[in-house]
Amino acid sequence: IGAKRGSIQCDSDADVDSLAYWNDPQGSRDEAFVSPFRVSSPPGKNKYLTFETDPGGFNNIRMSFENIVVMAAATGRVLVLPPEQDMYLLHNKN
Repeated sequence: IGAKRGSIQCDSDADVDSLAYWNDPQGSRDEAFVSPFRVSSPPGKNKYLTFETDPGGFNNIRMSFENIVVMAAATGRVLVLPPEQDMYLLHNKN
């Protein structure tokens, strides 16, 4: 059993799988893993984690986003993203 490159599901026609730098789970042990940080909540009652961008550059925002996605997955919370907004130094010139 070897590692299988992760994949990204996206509505884009672009080849985004090359952006995956992780490996997919390698067996039933990986697939059955439950995070020790996961907090159970009553049925129908979700817990949330919010993400707000800072005024930093793209790489700071990307790293923050990656961390918050992992934290939301590890704790079993629903990730709430901010509305679409311009990013510092990345303006649409159209």
